[in-house]
Amino acid sequence: MNRDYRRVLRFLAVGLLNTGFGYACYAAFIVAGAPLWLAVSGATVLAFLFNFLSYGGLVFDNTSYRLLPRFLVFYAGLGSLNFGLLRLLGWLGAPPLLAQALLLPVLALAGYLGLRSFVFRRRRAA
Repeated sequence: MNRDYRRVLRFLAVGLLNTGFGYACYAAFIVAGAPLWLAVSGATVLAFLFNFLSYGGLVFDNTSYRLLPRFLVFYAGLGSLNFGLLRLLGWLGAPPLLAQALLLPVLALAGYLGLRSFVFRRRRAA
């Protein structure tokens, strides 16, 4: 199995881990009685940091905190892409849950390529 194929499989597995972590954080806030705005905000911040460390460490072997600004910019861009495509599919008549399900492969591919080429890119030796 080549290196890129293994990295893609790790990316998908870490994506499942990150989803579970984010949901668990959200649920913990809700069970603790936090208002919705705090549950969403708190879970988002915790998940952002967890995702940076898990993708960086388990998929791309780089957890340098100097990459956090790029990671933040990338995630904002990916979220914007998701929102725009959801709006487009909604305009075309797709219900929201179906639209998001249809976008999962597109967003996973964009996520992998963006993380690999923008956030965790390796500098070439001179």
